[in-house]
Parts: sequence; C-alpha cells; structure tokens
Amino acid sequence: MQCLLWQLAFLATVYAYPCDHDAYKELSLDKLDHGLVHSTRMLYPVAPGSYPVLTWLHGWQLEGASYDEILCDSAKSNIIICPQMDRNFAGEQLDKDSKLLMPYLYDTEKGILTKISSSKILPGYGYTHVGLGGHSRGGGVIAYAYSHGIVSDASFSSLIFVDPVTASNSDVPNTVTLNRTKVRSMYFNDAKSSCVVNGWPQFGDKFVCRDLKVTNAGPAGCQHMDVVSGPISWLPICHSNSTIEEMCKGLARHEIASAGFGPASGSVLV
Repeated sequence: MQCLLWQLAFLATVYAYPCDHDAYKELSLDKLDHGLVHSTRMLYPVAPGSYPVLTWLHGWQLEGASYDEILCDSAKSNIIICPQMDRNFAGEQLDKDSKLLMPYLYDTEKGILTKISSSKILPGYGYTHVGLGGHSRGGGVIAYAYSHGIVSDASFSSLIFVDPVTASNSDVPNTVTLNRTKVRSMYFNDAKSSCVVNGWPQFGDKFVCRDLKVTNAGPAGCQHMDVVSGPISWLPICHSNSTIEEMCKGLARHEIASAGFGPASGSVLV
C-alpha cells in the first residue's frame, strides 16, 4: 500500500500542472445553429491537421467545461469533443443518451465527425481514430452502451472511465468482451460517497478486455468530484482538499494519456 501511494504521489508531481491555454483552441457549438445532436464544447490543437478524437461525456448536471483541467493536456495533440447531454432530474436515463452516442458522432446530417470530415466544422482539420471517455454518469453511459450492445468492440480505439456511476447493477447486466479496444479505468472506491451509487467495483468485472488497466485512486484520498474544475468544483460535496484535488486531476490526465490521448498519441489495437 505504501509503495502504491508513493507511485501515485510521483505521478501527481509529473502530471499535475496548470493548463497552457496557448497550446490549444476552444470552440463552443450550439446544436441548433450547427445542426448537431448535442451542443458541443471542443478543445483542439492550434495547428491544423489530422488528429485523434477523444469524445468526453460529462457527469450528472455537469458540462464539458467542468473537465478542462484534465483534458487540456490532451488537447495539445488531440481533438476533444464534449457533447452537452440533456439535463435530467428523473432517473439516470442512460438508455436515451447511450442510443444518441453514435448518431451524435456519425449521423450523415447531424454527426459531428461527419461535419469535421466535410470541413463544415474546423476547416483544415481531420481525424484519425476515435476514443471515448467519461466521468461519473458519463462513464455510466459508456458502460450501459457496451453492456446493451449499442456499441461494440472496435467502435472506439480506447475507453476511459473516471469513477463511473450507474444507478443499479441492472444497468450493466451483460459481459463485455473487448479485444480491439484499449480500456483504462480510474476509480476512487469511497464507500461513504453520496455521489457513487453503483460504480466500477460493482460492474467492472463485466469488462473482459485484452488491454485493461485499472487504477484505484482511493488510497491517495481522491473523491468523486476532485477531477472537476470551474464553479461546480466549489460545491462542498464529494471533495477532498485542494492539494489532493490537484493530485487527482493529475492522475486523471495520466489515465487519459495512457489510453493514447496524451501529448503523443498511442497506437490502435488490431
């Protein structure tokens, strides 16, 4: 355990640093103005070119901008797209957002990747492979989509779970076998958390993957909301302290880089 804590502290020292806002650009797209399934926040490299795309799904009642501090490093050499899923107050509604995931990306008229390919969005930019990640309910949407066969192996090059949450065990009922998808999962295992009802410790064994790395950041003191930034981070719920929060954000950046979306892009499993 002591060795693990030293390793986590070292990673935090390496990866926990302020965003370099000159190294990437930001763009907000209204779904009605741009004909998209969801309004979208984008972070992308300064220089035009073709880059990997990381699709990031936010937690319950959060938004893409809540994750800038864990995504900014990746945005230096990857296109980050953060769809704003509809806010809901009655249940998780994982089924709805899971079924909108692929149309959001690939629909012939409203798909954001379709619009990037045709230069309707980000002229001069293209994309290579596509990864998928999410925190809290966003990770729950991903788990639900795979367990219910809405997406499948090789639909995405990599998956990144950051303390994912679903409402119950029934949300992830089926085994998911992934041989061509890299999977990285970071969870905090805080039994006292009011933010995590059903998380990776409950459904992680459903994911049988050729390339899987799981990190329990609980021993480092990470709590569920430590990875978010902006005004939402001021809410006094499911947080540790400022020092641990910065370390946890650094660990999340490390997991994103490990999935192939750091400053140097990783390879795709074949």
